[in-house]
Amino acid sequence: MFTYFGLALPFLGLVLLLDMVILKTWVVKSKDFWIVLGIMLGFTAVFDQLFTGLPIVWYDFSLTSGVKLWYAPIEDFNYTIAAAIGIGSVLKYVSRPQERTE
Repeated sequence: MFTYFGLALPFLGLVLLLDMVILKTWVVKSKDFWIVLGIMLGFTAVFDQLFTGLPIVWYDFSLTSGVKLWYAPIEDFNYTIAAAIGIGSVLKYVSRPQERTE
């Protein structure tokens, strides 16, 4: 049976592959990326407390690492990190000036 961390690993791997190999945007080396990631992790920390503390979302804690930030398992942050890398890579890629062949 998969753990929540095990389910998140393919997403993290895919967005890192997208960023570094496929699109070659390397947003993970950007200062702006780390600022945006920090803001997103802050919002994730706040809203995860609401969702898991009320409880709107339930977890099978036997499938978590056991590390929690108040109510929320630390594994929840993996998806925020993956989203920041993936969205940042795509946005950087599509905002590049297009090479023209004339």
